[in-house]
Amino acid sequence: MVMLFVVIVPLRAQKCIKPHSMTGSTSFAVVTDNKTWVKCQDQIIAYQSLLTDEENLPTFILYDEWKTPEAIKKEIKNLYKKSRLEGVVFIGDIPIPMIRKAQHLTSAFKMNEEKYPWIESSVPSDRFYDDFNLEFDFLKKDSIENFYYYDLAIKSPQHIHCDIYSGRIKPVDNGTDPYEQINHYLQKVIVEHRSKNKHDQFFSYTGDGSYSNALMAWTPEAFTLREQMPNVFDTTGRAKFFRYSFYKYPKETIMNQMKREDLDFAIFHEHGTPDRQYISAIPNTIYLKEHIEQLKQDKRNYMRRLKGNPKAITDFKQEQAKLGLDSTWYAGFDVKEIKEADSLLDLKTGIILQDVTAMKPNARMVIFDACYNGDFREKDYIAGRYIFSEGKTVAAFANTVNVLQDKQANELLGLLGMGARIGQWAQLTNILESHVIGDPTFHFESNYNDVNALDLFSSPYQEKAMLRLLNSPYADIQNFALHQLYRHHYASISQLLKHTFETSNFATVRYTSLALLIKKNDDNLRQILKRSIHDPNEFIRRTTINYMGKVGDPEYLPLLQEEYKENEFSQREAFDIKMAEKMFSYPSLIEEIFKPDAKERWRISIISSLKNTNVQDEINRFLDILHSPKESDSIKTHLLQALAWYTFSIHKEEIISACKHLMNESKNSKMVREEAKRTYYRLKNSQS
Repeated sequence: MVMLFVVIVPLRAQKCIKPHSMTGSTSFAVVTDNKTWVKCQDQIIAYQSLLTDEENLPTFILYDEWKTPEAIKKEIKNLYKKSRLEGVVFIGDIPIPMIRKAQHLTSAFKMNEEKYPWIESSVPSDRFYDDFNLEFDFLKKDSIENFYYYDLAIKSPQHIHCDIYSGRIKPVDNGTDPYEQINHYLQKVIVEHRSKNKHDQFFSYTGDGSYSNALMAWTPEAFTLREQMPNVFDTTGRAKFFRYSFYKYPKETIMNQMKREDLDFAIFHEHGTPDRQYISAIPNTIYLKEHIEQLKQDKRNYMRRLKGNPKAITDFKQEQAKLGLDSTWYAGFDVKEIKEADSLLDLKTGIILQDVTAMKPNARMVIFDACYNGDFREKDYIAGRYIFSEGKTVAAFANTVNVLQDKQANELLGLLGMGARIGQWAQLTNILESHVIGDPTFHFESNYNDVNALDLFSSPYQEKAMLRLLNSPYADIQNFALHQLYRHHYASISQLLKHTFETSNFATVRYTSLALLIKKNDDNLRQILKRSIHDPNEFIRRTTINYMGKVGDPEYLPLLQEEYKENEFSQREAFDIKMAEKMFSYPSLIEEIFKPDAKERWRISIISSLKNTNVQDEINRFLDILHSPKESDSIKTHLLQALAWYTFSIHKEEIISACKHLMNESKNSKMVREEAKRTYYRLKNSQS
């Protein structure tokens, strides 16, 4: 047994337990609160000992009654400067930053911050702690919860570039003592670290509604993952891909997969809430009797939702009567036995919190490509249930708010099979809402004799070494090199990315090249889109279509129309092309914006839609509204907010120029000047 001699050093008000050895090339930190430290210190120290002595990762422990997130961030940054901190884990009751005015840093979240309560319209995000460049303005502390509200500062960088990785170990409301949960979890973590398990058993599930149920969007996953994880497709490994349509009710089959003792890794592409994974929908019916029973169940459920609203119930009955449906179609909606039977059928379509506890999942890591499954502002949440179960799951990667389906959920996953820590992988792929739930230091043993990702991450950056890695036979080693060259501002990065896209035989490498060019947002991006629209990979084509619309170059229109003819049976592509075409011209609805006699609320609603649909051909008229003395401040501020989403537009410089004029014009109201300034810096600072 390794004995760890710790030294407790006062660090201002908080205490710091230093590692007894600093032989590692980087370090790590545990941040916890006083009560968690008192109740769990033996296990926390055991975890520190494991990382320091067995994994050569010197680990600090910081504990305090933390009053603000700023206090935590200050200590993290000090350790980063002095001890080459690579990551941090928050254990227990640690302040949760709630971020506002930063929805462009999410993949999909666009809740109205003025209309909805702050607790709902803010994004819980630890990018506050792990991205040192982002700047925030403190607003207030929640009166009840340990939430701290911040605006993203006007002059802050407008892109995520994490300096360290982070994870959260926050107990759930599962009926057991929260400190027992933490102690039990850390014991499990130590066992799994020592197991030296290799990543060779993989499971992917795609639920109803993912990718609009389009088969042409689903089938490429196996091909791209074969590029990233060749070991799980060989004679000793195994990869399984399930889809909601394989079974009438697939829930039990999925849970049996998650119980497998040998399962290393699982990913769920599905819809979600904090307390549910939406696995499947009502199954398709074939016979008339099944059609009728299904419709009756649907009508009963609808009636239950209307309970307590007599007028709505009356209106519903009248609507059904017009369709020729009498009361027999929803009879029994309030009968106990029928309600219970309908409820049981509904439960067969989703995995809920209690199911996770009963399931005892064994996949060491689980990715939830879903909305809200990682929402740690809640007392209980799906990802938390997975790691605190009695199974072997030690880490999850999940989202605190809703998330876009049209994104690359599998990016760089091959690095995990090569031994990278989960946090190291997440550091390269994070968005505002994505988080490691659990131990971010966990890693699999490399399943390859000739590469170990831990060594790659721990070695000092060397440009020549990264350029050599571009010749690696492994797709995600090449992708790692591209990311490192990009992060370290390699002088010819844009041209390199363009060349790599044009020459690589790996779809995943081409995607990484395109994704990094999107971050560069320069002329090479606008040129490569003309080529990537013809890429063999469906997801690359879809990504291209979306950005063609965002850029708005008229040269793209014939290419979009040609692609529609070539792949009209590719559902997601066809949909995205129709949406992209609206960005070039959308006259019927957009014209309402320019009617001063229309209701302001209606005009604002259409203006807000420009955040999703960056209509390009009306820019001059939009700017005329901003300069018009006849338009209200409300119209102008909402239009400025919408134009802030024109990051890729060929008209971006025109918008920037207009904003500069507005924010410096004293006759404009403070509200308009402030919003013009925010949009100005959003567009100026968006390129990374």
